[in-house]
Amino acid sequence: MSSASSDKLVIAISSRALFDLDYSRQVFVEHGVDAYCRYQIEHEEDVLEPGIAIPW
Repeated sequence: MSSASSDKLVIAISSRALFDLDYSRQVFVEHGVDAYCRYQIEHEEDVLEPGIAIPW
């Protein structure tokens, strides 16, 4: 971390913690980048379910 940001609190969170992306990750791992890209395009209008960081 650079010294310029030493006076700031930086918080990072994974999108996989915010949203349930297990199936899309499974597509990537099992079928590769091209299948993953097609899956993302085919589902770009879908509302994502909450992930583990959202307790409801």
